[in-house]
Amino acid sequence: MNAPSKKNSTAAPLPALMAAGTFVVDYHKILEHYPKERSGARVMGEQVSNGGAPLNLLVNLAKLQVDFPLYAAAKVGQDLDGRYIIDCCNEHGIDVSQITAVENASTGYTDVYTVENTGKHTCFHYCGIGDTFSRKDVKLRAVAPKILFLGSLGALGSMDQYSEEYGRSEAAQLIRDARKQNIITVIEISPIDRVSSLEQFKETLIQTDYLMINDRLAEALTGREMYVEGLFDAEICRQVCQELLATGLRKGIIIHAAAGAAALNIDGDFHFQPGALLSAEMRRGTAGVDHAFAAGYLAGLYHDKPTDVCLTQGLAVAMACRRDISPSNAVNSLDSCIVAYNQCQNFTSAKA
Repeated sequence: MNAPSKKNSTAAPLPALMAAGTFVVDYHKILEHYPKERSGARVMGEQVSNGGAPLNLLVNLAKLQVDFPLYAAAKVGQDLDGRYIIDCCNEHGIDVSQITAVENASTGYTDVYTVENTGKHTCFHYCGIGDTFSRKDVKLRAVAPKILFLGSLGALGSMDQYSEEYGRSEAAQLIRDARKQNIITVIEISPIDRVSSLEQFKETLIQTDYLMINDRLAEALTGREMYVEGLFDAEICRQVCQELLATGLRKGIIIHAAAGAAALNIDGDFHFQPGALLSAEMRRGTAGVDHAFAAGYLAGLYHDKPTDVCLTQGLAVAMACRRDISPSNAVNSLDSCIVAYNQCQNFTSAKA
């Protein structure tokens, strides 16, 4: 696999995008159906892949053939899963100098069960040594990235917790430090415990430039339904965006759904882009689709592209991701993702 392209070797090197947080190995199982408790189901196939929002993001960016460096920051164990993650990063040209491999520790993993005929998945997550990942494990000045992506809030263990040393959560401190260095900050929320409140993330949100979140979690955190009679309603989505933006985000909020994606900037500029309908025989899974969307969107944001272009890129990469049960195997160059996206009809389950 090729590393991020370097089209002009004589030009000054571009600043990096750095992704920090949950780095795990995903163990995928394809099922005939999802069983009830104390029941069973036949496993039709299995696969191993990269997992966790920041690792998936970096791998997808590499596969999109972006022209800027990619850096990882995480904790893994000195075990087979930890070796798998480091090898995966090396294969895709991702800098691993800030991945700490801890002796006699277990790397986090996720068991992902996908139902064959629906593509819907259910996750069982083991945090492992990643639960001890902290503010001090991220050396911002050593990289000086243009963008810092942190994910996933609610699944970061120590990073989610209040620190007496900083007087705030370690995640909030990391984002605050990045902002002082003029780094664009992006966070993703995906709590292991879905019974979460918006309030528990607020001190990090008020330090952050952009929040990226999917429709299900946005509904859960705000108590607002964005689907009316089965149709995704862009106007209600705009209202949900406003509520999330009101938490104190500094630049904008981006919501991703299968039916489309929306962005609301701090100046009140709202954009909605319908998704594209992938035929049933081509849809295989949904694992990591939000991280694929993030890769397409941030590839545009890095180069200051218009919001509509960023949304289109995100939806195109997300659509490509759905062709496989893994987060990255079906992702190719950005150009090829956009060509495939443009060839598909707009998603019909959306109301503009």
